[in-house]
Amino acid sequence: MEILQGSIPISSQKEIVELLSERGIEATQSSISRDLQDIGAVRVEGRYEINAWADLEEDELKRVFRFVHRAQAAGNNLLVLSTDSGAAKVVALALQKAHWPEVIGIVAEDATIFIATDEQFDQKLVFLHIKTLLEDRD
Repeated sequence: MEILQGSIPISSQKEIVELLSERGIEATQSSISRDLQDIGAVRVEGRYEINAWADLEEDELKRVFRFVHRAQAAGNNLLVLSTDSGAAKVVALALQKAHWPEVIGIVAEDATIFIATDEQFDQKLVFLHIKTLLEDRD
């Protein structure tokens, strides 16, 4: 975790193996892969990132929205977000931890997030909140 939270962006598991070796810690690529999954690290924009989403503050939610490109309503109770490749799960996790009462479910793929609400009014509230997050990121 210390390596990933450092100032140097890490773009491969091989780099992590090498940095650990420099610290006297022997590791294999397969053990690094499992460790990255265990600590919740994800590869975004060509580098590994790790974030603790517990007790999310609004500023932290705004920060992950830098990965979101588009939000649109679909039907009466569904929203679809498009993200950078590999970033959808990071954004979805942040949204889940935010505990918005209007959201009844979130599904994330590689670059797409589906957000379900109970009714159209809730969908509009969530959409407005997301729109605000997207506008505030600039």
